[in-house]
Amino acid sequence: MNIGTNIYTLRKEKKITQAQLAEKLGVSEQAISKWENDQCAPDVSLFPIIAEFFGVSIDRLFGYHTSSYNDDVEAIMKAADDSMDTYKEIEIISEGLKKYPNSPDLKIYLAFSLFMVNRFSKDEKERKEAIAKAIKLCNEVVNTCGDIKKVDGALNMLRRIYCEIGEYEKAVDAVEKISATSYRQKVVGKAQILEYRKDYSEHARFTENSLLDCYWIMDQLFELKRIALLEQKEYEKVLSWCRAHEKLLSIFDEGCSDFHVCHKLWTCEAKAQAYKKLGKKEECLQELKTFASLTKYLNPNAKAENYQIGLRNPLYFSTIDDLGTQEEFMTTIYFEKLLSKYDSFFDNDEEYLDFRNGLIK
Repeated sequence: MNIGTNIYTLRKEKKITQAQLAEKLGVSEQAISKWENDQCAPDVSLFPIIAEFFGVSIDRLFGYHTSSYNDDVEAIMKAADDSMDTYKEIEIISEGLKKYPNSPDLKIYLAFSLFMVNRFSKDEKERKEAIAKAIKLCNEVVNTCGDIKKVDGALNMLRRIYCEIGEYEKAVDAVEKISATSYRQKVVGKAQILEYRKDYSEHARFTENSLLDCYWIMDQLFELKRIALLEQKEYEKVLSWCRAHEKLLSIFDEGCSDFHVCHKLWTCEAKAQAYKKLGKKEECLQELKTFASLTKYLNPNAKAENYQIGLRNPLYFSTIDDLGTQEEFMTTIYFEKLLSKYDSFFDNDEEYLDFRNGLIK
């Protein structure tokens, strides 16, 4: 890396324009543009000023190595972890920030340690100062860091701090600024705010809706994984993923055994297909029997426009008014067509014929 590229990278990390940097350094905007485009280099007398402004060493301006920087920051945080003492952590991380004053990781780590001081210190002044500094550190990351994930980490830390001191509106504001990239922090953070506020009715609505959203996302991802594995003829992997999918589909069965029955049937079918490809007749037949036992939950008059995923489970989803509809649906006719695909595989297997004939009756 050359100095122009480094200045550009540091400026972007700090979220400032060429004009703003020019003003801080006392040079023209055109000069900054020329540096970053490698048309010329800053005067040597400006190197210490530029390095100080960005909070880095002059070495970084000339040839910064990300891996060595990351290793050094990781070593500082590990030393803090190993100290097993909050005040020692603060000391170690504070020293680290003298070397890397713009490190978002060190700032967030220090904010957390100060957050913990607020929890156990009996000195009110110390607690207030710790919280104020922790908030300041997090805001510095939010306002100057160009790494979205680190900004999200700082916002999540702010959420924890504001919840702890009862400033819930600020906690909500922090959570709402978290990007979609950090979906988990966003959802869990909102639920934790509601818990801190003792807003149990809203907490129930939010957690149940969020759980169901996550459930459906996982269901669809499992299904797509299964389809891809079947296409790749990875039949043993298909079976493993199907078993995991079945566990997901059964999570909310207590009190509502037909919840999401369609996808349970598809999982059974996928396992039957895999066993067929692997030549395992006994296991394949067992899946077909399981499939048949599940069909009792199907509506023989089902239509795509009105078929529900499954009856709402009031044991878990009492606050949700509408679970939506499911485009895919099944009837017993589907199963009769499905079985014909297995006739040649089982040939004249007596157990299979008994099973098939019993269904036809």
